[in-house]
Amino acid sequence: MIYSPINLDYFLNMEIANGGISKQVVTLNGKLKTIRDLVTYWKDAPTPELTPETWQYYNCMIAGFRKDVANHHDLGWEELTTDYYGSLEPMSDDEISDFLEQTPVEFDNGYVKHSYHRALAMVGRLIRGESYIPFYMKEPQIYDSPRIEDGIIRTSKLTSKLKHLSKLDDMGISRDEYCLCQSSILTVMGIRDNDDLDIIISSKLRNQNITFPQGIDVFDENRKKFDYFGANGDDDILENFCIIIDGYKFLEPRFYFARKNMSSDRDKKDFEGIRQFFDRNSDLGYPFDKITYRWGLPAFRPRINVKELDLESLILVKDKYNRIVDGINQGRAVYAGDGYYVKVFHPEYCRLQNFRDALDSGFLNGLTPSMTHLLEDNDKNIIGYITLGGTILSNNESDFDSIPSHFWRTMLRNSQKRNKVFYDFVPINIIRDSYFQQFSLIDLESVYDLDSLEDMKKHNATLKPSTLIESIKEFI
Repeated sequence: MIYSPINLDYFLNMEIANGGISKQVVTLNGKLKTIRDLVTYWKDAPTPELTPETWQYYNCMIAGFRKDVANHHDLGWEELTTDYYGSLEPMSDDEISDFLEQTPVEFDNGYVKHSYHRALAMVGRLIRGESYIPFYMKEPQIYDSPRIEDGIIRTSKLTSKLKHLSKLDDMGISRDEYCLCQSSILTVMGIRDNDDLDIIISSKLRNQNITFPQGIDVFDENRKKFDYFGANGDDDILENFCIIIDGYKFLEPRFYFARKNMSSDRDKKDFEGIRQFFDRNSDLGYPFDKITYRWGLPAFRPRINVKELDLESLILVKDKYNRIVDGINQGRAVYAGDGYYVKVFHPEYCRLQNFRDALDSGFLNGLTPSMTHLLEDNDKNIIGYITLGGTILSNNESDFDSIPSHFWRTMLRNSQKRNKVFYDFVPINIIRDSYFQQFSLIDLESVYDLDSLEDMKKHNATLKPSTLIESIKEFI
């Protein structure tokens, strides 16, 4: 059986069973129907009057996750006192995460009846303003299978939100012969409804000369706008560059986000929705957890406080944290771990804001699949990043032929669209990572506005290749 994580939104929307008197205490005898209701109510509610027969679930909720909790059937409900829970050591976030992954819950589709104590312990975390940590459920029960006892589907498939999708099924068109693209991903993310349904179709399906109904927009054959990431035409996209959601193929989101503008009111609203989606860690739940680097959105990678890292356990491979040259702060340090690198910038590093601006502008979208985390300080300011290890394309920085043509095109497109340049675009700053086998930039702070190239001279930076600006201007 495959188990997958559920995100916070899924958990909050779950219906919670009423039942015996101890459950009636936390649900107000069924008045509070969902997990969200419990979190909202108990955040400000006073402690209810409790007896040994009624306190087990409430006390569990207040205590949260504790180590070595005895089986309540063996211990006895009346023994689950506040003093008992207080005698047990709290679990750390990492311990909770490992525990929940190793011990999947017995939730049903959108419904909590079993694994009730764990659900209430998580409610307690949310009441206290602590982060949600994903539960793991049987994958078919998340969206596909109704609860056996009543046959009700409480949480519908994400693709049920997509307009016009049922028309393709009604026509009997194989789901292997097309993929959904453009804003379809925003709809299943819950950001906004789609208008038309944009699809890419296979050559086999195109040769059938099918007339598609109104609302279904088929892209012209092998459109150049999808010439990203090494994709070689429609059939290659369908075979190698799709993700699966509810049995339907979706074009990897990085194709859309690498091209998406950030200027119109609609674009700004979309990106605010995207930001909220990642702020809620919705990407950590099924099926989004399987997308990983294919989002192509480095600005929304998970964030870690740099002080939480045990840097002393890593190998210091570049010690320039306190470097100042001609009055310019060039301070940064690089540490090597097992298959990854950590880059930490000095707070006054001359290119630190360049990196932040590159993230915010979308310039790095689709160019940094190996970047796994952003580092921040106590004030939530970005101060570095973590990237996978890999193999640089060439030790010869003039060996530009070693850079894949599709990577060149992505960089040039992003430069035009975001009005920025990666000034040191040489093979030693591009790797093929050892995990995903994707091409990725490193030294991610090496980005300047095309309108502010004079800053490069102040920072002792030189354009490589020397013809880079001309290539950006001439790119079509």
